[in-house]
Amino acid sequence: MATLAASPPAPAAPPAATAAPATGGCAHCGAPATSSVDGLAFCCTGCAVVYRAIRTAGLDAYYQVRDQALPARVTDRAYDELDDDAFRRLHVRDRADGARAVTLYLEDLRCAGCVWLVESTPSIVPGVVDVRVDVGRGRCDLVFRPDAVPLSTIARHLDSLGHPVHPYRGADRDGARRKDDRAMLLRMGVAGAGFGNLMLLAIGLYGGWFTGMAADERALFRWASMLIAVPTIGFGAVPLFRTAIAALRARRAHVDVPLALGIAVGLVWGSVNVVLDAGEIYFDSLAMLTFLLLVSRWIVSRSHRKAAAAAELLWALTPRRARRVGADGAVTEVPIEAVAVGDRLRVRAGEAMPVDGVVVDGRSSVDAAILTGESRPLAIGVGDAVCAGTTNLGAPIDLTATAVGEATRVGALVRHVEELSTRKAAIERLVDKVAGRFVFVVLTLAVITTLAWGGTTGVEHAMSLLVVTCPCALALATPLAVTVALGRAATSGVLIKGADALERLATPGRVVLDKTGTLTKGEPSVVTWHGPADVRGWVAVAERGSAHPLARALAAMAPEVTASVADHVELRGAGLTATVAGHALAIGAPRWVGHAVDLAPIADALAAIVGRAETPIAIAVDGVAVAAAGITDPLRPGAAAAIARLRALGWTPEILSGDDPAVVAAVAAELGGLPHRGGVSPEAKLAHVEAARAGGPVVMIGDGVNDAAALAAATAGIAVAGAAEVAVEAADVYVRTPDLDAIVHTLAGAQATMATIRRNLRVSLFYNSIGGALAIAGLIHPLLAAVMMPLSSLSVLGSSLRSRAFRTTP
Repeated sequence: MATLAASPPAPAAPPAATAAPATGGCAHCGAPATSSVDGLAFCCTGCAVVYRAIRTAGLDAYYQVRDQALPARVTDRAYDELDDDAFRRLHVRDRADGARAVTLYLEDLRCAGCVWLVESTPSIVPGVVDVRVDVGRGRCDLVFRPDAVPLSTIARHLDSLGHPVHPYRGADRDGARRKDDRAMLLRMGVAGAGFGNLMLLAIGLYGGWFTGMAADERALFRWASMLIAVPTIGFGAVPLFRTAIAALRARRAHVDVPLALGIAVGLVWGSVNVVLDAGEIYFDSLAMLTFLLLVSRWIVSRSHRKAAAAAELLWALTPRRARRVGADGAVTEVPIEAVAVGDRLRVRAGEAMPVDGVVVDGRSSVDAAILTGESRPLAIGVGDAVCAGTTNLGAPIDLTATAVGEATRVGALVRHVEELSTRKAAIERLVDKVAGRFVFVVLTLAVITTLAWGGTTGVEHAMSLLVVTCPCALALATPLAVTVALGRAATSGVLIKGADALERLATPGRVVLDKTGTLTKGEPSVVTWHGPADVRGWVAVAERGSAHPLARALAAMAPEVTASVADHVELRGAGLTATVAGHALAIGAPRWVGHAVDLAPIADALAAIVGRAETPIAIAVDGVAVAAAGITDPLRPGAAAAIARLRALGWTPEILSGDDPAVVAAVAAELGGLPHRGGVSPEAKLAHVEAARAGGPVVMIGDGVNDAAALAAATAGIAVAGAAEVAVEAADVYVRTPDLDAIVHTLAGAQATMATIRRNLRVSLFYNSIGGALAIAGLIHPLLAAVMMPLSSLSVLGSSLRSRAFRTTP
């Protein structure tokens, strides 16, 4: 439940005696014991096995953590913004019975106990009508009566249970997805049920065809097959029929046209044969085709589904509420939707900027890496512009909003992502083109066959032709190969959005790499230290009280050191002073420290640090400069080797970063002299990638919001582990590990997948050509054609499973 808090203590050695929770109770769960194993009481064999496994692994501390009654995480928020008219207009729905409905996001929903507590709200808070919880998404659907209880009161109650409340931003999208999913699952279920029953009936008919069958029994089986097939196949194939009709109206060839034609002709012809009690029926094969197509498209549609809508990404990057400063100086929390251009807002240290604006009071520093890629904080003061999504690090500031919502800089980047994210794979266009010509050729040959043979024989041969050449394998050639590749890739930690992405990753060209978070770890760390070891520990202790990124890097130098700290004073944008273990320390930028002490003793060390494009930090102890530190964002392990393998695969890597040009140049030199550009804005990244695409394929690899538009504009985009959500949305591929070897693995897997798709198409066309020729020659009976039809699909399935794509982990 929400009472879980900090991480458990380090594992301890297995104790000599049991850590049973209670005398007479199960040593694992505390329930009444019914048996004894090795002198310990257990309620069941399962608890005994788990208890032994925990002790064997040295995790006995689990029982200490389990028995601690830790407080739930609550806040002191009043949630008055939920009663604001702007929030009500956007998120609250009026019902016919006078009640209102709202969908909320609850933090820390973990288990069935959490769900039970939240769903018990109607019995605790008068005026709450109904509460339903989706624990997987943290979603809470709430119905309440506004005349009996305000929404803010309900939110405070939920907060008191350990579940802070936020607006749920995906309600409309979730509703549409649920509707589509239910419709597709219903069609799959009906088609699958029909397929199963038709196969059972077909077995009886096939047996009677070889050994003889009474006429009335045969008629019964045929009529039963028709009565099952017409509604189930007709209902299941509705999406195919709709697409085919739309394609014909638009005078465009589509692979669904021959599929819909084959299914429709097979249904009509089989039904006519049932009524006339003559000829063959093909309902079992048609049912299998329909069911397999629906399943395949379901899998592909699920893999294509994006993580979130562009609007949700915008809210994920910016706060859901803001602190508005009134004319009388009073500060009130309001939903972000209620903020207008010109409003004065207050942003505390550690909070993200809710809007684009101009600072009107205060001085601080901001972490703008999410937009610019700059790994070092930027100092800001009165008159400086700030962007939504950047983080205020130093001190509270007041700003005047200049752009809100989609008009912000983040909103503009999201629009670029949305505009550039929908593309159709060339291989899919090729299949459509082949299908169009295939339809024309098959229909023409069917007419010629009917006329050449004449009468019932001609119709049967034409029917054999249409059935045996039904382009199910052609339709499945791409989806099956893609499905296999996507599944294997996901297992190896690479998430790919579909065939379009795979195809665009398969052709070598230029690889454009962002620096911060892609080639480097994205977290500043101390890479150079010049000075005594004891001073290193003192500096780490002094910096633990600061939230500044560079301070965190210094604090991480010696986490094991402890010492007394007094007189801790931090000066924004400069450094800090503190007394540690009785010594007066001054830590900060050399220019600031140099105002009070002579830096000559560490001048050479500082010069060397600056020469390596590291951020220099000067340290003075008791008025004497004694140490210097160099901080930088280090390269990810294996980055140089990954670059070498990219070159071996035929790709040309280059660096494009918003970080300081000197820092970018140092990283490029460390990686073997890569072409590079530093100090590039998100808009300039977008322009560079669009210009580069004129010369061939371009793959962009990045992790920040500043990379999102470039990721979407590239031939293909890859987001690495730790990427901002909008970057993940814009990219075609998300690599769940920071290891750049996964990128090489992805490019090689894409090439293997495209080879499999081309092989599938060749197999399909070869099969249809041979089968069609035999049908035209009258060598294939309609019943044999119905049996042969699924063989092409099975051959494509086997070809896809043989693919070498993503067989090994990176």
